[in-house]
This record gives sequence, C-alpha cells and structure tokens, in this order.
Amino acid sequence: MMTRLRPGPWLLSLLLALPAAPAAAQEIKLKLSHFVPPSHNHHTSVIVPWVEEVKKRTNGRVEITIFPGASLCKPPQQYECVRDGIADISFAVTGWTPGRFPASSVVELPFMMRTAATGSQMLADLWDKYLKQEYGDVHLLYMNVHPAGHIHTHSKHIRALEDFKGMKLRAPTAVVGDVLETLGAAKVGMPVNQIYESMSNKVIDGFVVPYEVFPPFKFFEVTRFHTEVGMYTTAFATMMNKKKYESLPADVRKVLDETTAAQAGYWKKVGGLWDGAEVPGRKSITDRKNEILVLPKAERQRWREALRGLDDKWVKDVEAKGVPGAALLKEARALAAKYGEAD
Repeated sequence: MMTRLRPGPWLLSLLLALPAAPAAAQEIKLKLSHFVPPSHNHHTSVIVPWVEEVKKRTNGRVEITIFPGASLCKPPQQYECVRDGIADISFAVTGWTPGRFPASSVVELPFMMRTAATGSQMLADLWDKYLKQEYGDVHLLYMNVHPAGHIHTHSKHIRALEDFKGMKLRAPTAVVGDVLETLGAAKVGMPVNQIYESMSNKVIDGFVVPYEVFPPFKFFEVTRFHTEVGMYTTAFATMMNKKKYESLPADVRKVLDETTAAQAGYWKKVGGLWDGAEVPGRKSITDRKNEILVLPKAERQRWREALRGLDDKWVKDVEAKGVPGAALLKEARALAAKYGEAD
C-alpha cells in the first residue's frame, strides 16, 4: 500500500524560492482629442498612422482612442483639455489660447513662408532656443503649420487693397486678425468649425484658409471667389498631459518621443503631408467652377508694404510678455531665406 506524503515546510520553502511567472504587460489606454473631421488630411494621414505606429512599436500595449471633430473637447479648448487631463493627447491651434504661446505665433506673421514643410521645420529649428519654455505644463510631441493661406469670399473678389474695405473676414488667430485689420477688413474671430454656417448665413463675407481644408469642411459650397496669395499660416501643437506622460513606463515614453522627433524630421514630414493635400483641395474649388485669382506681383508688393509695420508691432507685443521678440523674428526671417521661401 502506497503511503501518501504530506507537504511540509520544505515544500513551501521550495515554492517560494522558484521565480515568479512573468506578469502580462499592462495595457495602456490613452484618449486623443482633436477638432477636425475624420475626413481631414491630418486625421487620415498623420494621426491615424501615428496611433497605429505607436501600437505596433509597443507590441499592442498602447491603445490610443481618437476623438475627432471636437467630440471630446471644443475647438478652442484643446490646450486646456489636455493640460487638465480630460484628454491624454490633443491637437490644438496655439493661437486659440490667447496670450499663452506668444513666441510660437512668429510663424503667423505675414509672408513668412509658403509651404507647411518649411514652416514646420522652422518651428523645429526655433524650439529649443525660443519656444520650449511656453509648453512647460504639458509634454509637447510635435508642432506643425498649414500651407500658406488664401482669401475666400462669397459675394465679391478681393483683387486689390481697396477691396478689403467693409469686408468682414474670419481670422483664425490674433496675429492673423491684425493682418486682416491692417489691410482694411473687419476681423471676426472664430474656429474653423463655425465658418460654413457663418458663410451660409452671411454673418461673414469671407475667411482665410489654405486650400487643403476645403474638401473636409465643404467650403466650396459657401464660396465663389478665391484670391490666391499665400499670405499667412497658423501654428498647431500636439501635446500630452504632463502627469500622464511622466507616469508611463520609460520604454513607452521612448516610443512616443521617437515617433514624433523633430531631429528625425517628423515635424517637417507632417508639414509635407499638409502640402500634399493642397492640390486636391484646389481642385475641389475649380471643379465647382469657382473663380480663382492669383494675386499679381505688383499688387502683392502693395500688400507687403501695407503690412510691413506688423513685424514691429509683434515684437513690441511679445517683448512685453518677456519673449525676446526682435531676436526671434530675425532668426525666423533668416530661416525663411535659408529654406528659399522668403517672400
């Protein structure tokens, strides 16, 4: 008859000495908020591929849920949304938080650059020396700009400086509002999501945006005239909640930073993807038989002369906030010349 052995203290000691089975890596869920529709180029060509890349590089551990079209936070509140932890990541227009990012607005000055690739690279070049201190309460992933924007109206063409008089034009940021006001228009501030209704109801006479934004927002339905001038841009920032970022494992933080690194050309790449959407955007206008006027060189020079004093005004305004405006502006204009896009 077999004698059954009873487990004793020796067995318990043996079990405790054995290495523990490896715990499954904890899944990390993050929320990403932005304000453009899912059909917009930045959603389809930038955000979605980046989310997929992060998931791939973390072996599926990081799952980022995208909330497009201001479904989580209102367009002007994207910065506060991520700062306060409502979202973990957000894509924001820096100029929609007045006074918070004065140095970043240097790229919004008139005739600074033509392409989004150059403008986004300029932000990368200026980051460490001038811009970084503005983002201390969030973790910045990357910045970019859109291609130089044009003027779009529903009732009359803007062919010359004199045509601005009496026109109510939507301005995306305070700096661009100063541009329009200096040219003679009445500036009306509003997020891009409100343009269609405001144009339909004749609340505004026109607005300034690049061509790429026309298909996703269907702006070709509420415009007829387009003045192609390439006059300004807008700065965007994709940011992460600082506490959330710092709470992540080191290897995950490394993936987030490597996949958005300015040094690896990511900021410029994002700008280039925006540039690539200009051609189909312009085609959506010509397909509707809308009228595009390319501003003649002589008239363009008139606008440049009218706007020349804005550089000095901007320097004075930002230096009052502690920003070395004169040095920053000089370097930005030099970068535009270096990249061959100085007007």
